[in-house]
Amino acid sequence: MPPVRRRSAVLQPVQGVKLGDEVTKQIRDAVMSGAYQSGEKLAIEKLAGELGVSTMPVREALLALASEGILEISPRRGFRVAMLARRDIEDIFYVHAFLAGVLAERAARVIDEATLKRLRRIREKVDALRGSGDSDDRRQKIEFLNYSFHRTVNGLVDAPRLHWFLDAASKYVPRHMYETLDGWTQLTVDDHPHIIEALERRDESASRTRTEEHVLHAGKLVIDNLEAHGFFDNSPAAPALPEPESTGIW
Repeated sequence: MPPVRRRSAVLQPVQGVKLGDEVTKQIRDAVMSGAYQSGEKLAIEKLAGELGVSTMPVREALLALASEGILEISPRRGFRVAMLARRDIEDIFYVHAFLAGVLAERAARVIDEATLKRLRRIREKVDALRGSGDSDDRRQKIEFLNYSFHRTVNGLVDAPRLHWFLDAASKYVPRHMYETLDGWTQLTVDDHPHIIEALERRDESASRTRTEEHVLHAGKLVIDNLEAHGFFDNSPAAPALPEPESTGIW
């Protein structure tokens, strides 16, 4: 069995933002990026030192994350990363895929040529960056373009509740995490043209299916990455779901 490649937690001093929210976000991102394994203890004082804050907002953040099910808390053992199984992360992406698919389906009804032109420009920029060598700056630009692509599609739809639920599902996978995944750039290059094509045809069903498949493909990359970093090593075994070839369950 190859050695586990642990990801380092990237916690930055918190400044100029709402303290509690930012502390919660950074710790959540670190957990969901695979910086800590399932069952690993999180020390309040250590986290406070890394974040440059007092222990109070850290304790509040850990309580908030415990309420989300990301952490577990016990009177004598303190806070530990919840025993999340592969299936738990897969479920997050199934929810994300469903919501993004519904938004894409509705976007196909109302999309105009100006928006299609913008999506094509985004795709062209990604294509241009694909051959520009590998660097952190390149990966960050591609991730931003991917975010802009989906934000453009979702922004066409007036559905505040769907957007709220999508944001809630998305926060469990940090945006910066995608930059580090092998295969992420190729996934963006391969999948976005199919989504654009479906939107160009105003094909609601295909727009939904292509978007769902894209999110599930991304989910597989994320889960494989967490597995490589030992995230699930202490978790109870759960049967893996089939490869995301189709989303007919909806």
